[in-house]
Amino acid sequence: MEVNSKLRDLILNTHVPLVLDQFPLKWACFEGSLHDWCKRFDQEATCLPAFELMDLADSSTPQWERKRTKSCQQLNMEQFLRKYDVLKEEHTHWTAYQYKKADEVPLSCRSGIDFSSFGFPDNGNDYRFWLGSEQANTPCHYDTFGVNIVVQVHGCKSWLLFPPETPLQSTRIPYEETSVYCLENFYAPDPAKIQSYEHLSRQAYHCNLQPGDVLIVPRNWWHYVEAKSTSLSVNYWVPLKVDVDLMLDEFLVMHIVESFVRGESNQVKQYLLNPNQLDNVSTKPSDLFAQFEQAVQNLESGQSTRQLYDTDYISQADWKTLLNSINLSVRPLEVMPHEEYKLLLNANSKRFRATANPPETTPISSTCELLVSSMCDPRVIAEMKREFFRRLGKSNSL
Repeated sequence: MEVNSKLRDLILNTHVPLVLDQFPLKWACFEGSLHDWCKRFDQEATCLPAFELMDLADSSTPQWERKRTKSCQQLNMEQFLRKYDVLKEEHTHWTAYQYKKADEVPLSCRSGIDFSSFGFPDNGNDYRFWLGSEQANTPCHYDTFGVNIVVQVHGCKSWLLFPPETPLQSTRIPYEETSVYCLENFYAPDPAKIQSYEHLSRQAYHCNLQPGDVLIVPRNWWHYVEAKSTSLSVNYWVPLKVDVDLMLDEFLVMHIVESFVRGESNQVKQYLLNPNQLDNVSTKPSDLFAQFEQAVQNLESGQSTRQLYDTDYISQADWKTLLNSINLSVRPLEVMPHEEYKLLLNANSKRFRATANPPETTPISSTCELLVSSMCDPRVIAEMKREFFRRLGKSNSL
């Protein structure tokens, strides 16, 4: 069996995160230094990159995307490196150019990227770039679709992960399609509430990805990601056949959230929706349902342009045998030691500033926010879907 076929089977059947240490990728676009990559970007880009800024002292809630601002200073890539390569005392913000599609990046900055080494040759250009300064982070969340392959190109990133059953406080506010956030703030946990985080240590996994390392995040695993130094990474979500079933869940969530924002002020929309969702609100529910039906029909008829993969098709005993047979450094992550988890929490809690920022203004009542979160809770959505299929089955049998 070829190495890439073995890796594909490992990735699609793993139940825990995997780290591939110093994976031998030879992608032409990343030859040389980060400075070389940024220089080519500036030479070929038709416009300046849109960097986001986030206040380093903001710790009242997770650093949601809606709280980020566009850089008022128009920076090119080389200027970003000169200004943010090392965070200094005078810096008040971290900055990032992240979740960027392949076609948003100049051709020479993405040439040679190919996930066939992992057993997935049909990825096309369906991957994302993540460039950020130290402390650039993504609030803790899980992706509803796919298995995530993350390639660390430059710098170091900290990944704190939890399995799907971990009792984190889920929320769909701010709403982003295919992302479920939690209310726990791992960037700057409140020292007064830190005990409420400590019981999670039995389910906490952690790694610091170094240049050349690859991380495999199984579907539905929670993760909080933070750059420990100026960092560049690329990721690809492997599309799965089980994702088709989850499309109904996402349709129901989208319908609920859109029902709360339709006709509301821009202030309410900007609070309830992530910035990348603001322009995607359907004009009416029937339009949204038509989009959902068409997507399902395309997948079921094979008209989808993406190959969908099976999961869990080998036993865990066979999976371990396969892991031991592969001639690469592949290591399953294990639960991190309790003391290490406490040290991470305590170090991050030093960022907490109770008076640094006024509380975030909320254009909706706290009761309304709780209602949205409750209606969109994954358990509630799952029950709605079960009831729908029960009624559908009953109607089809009449």
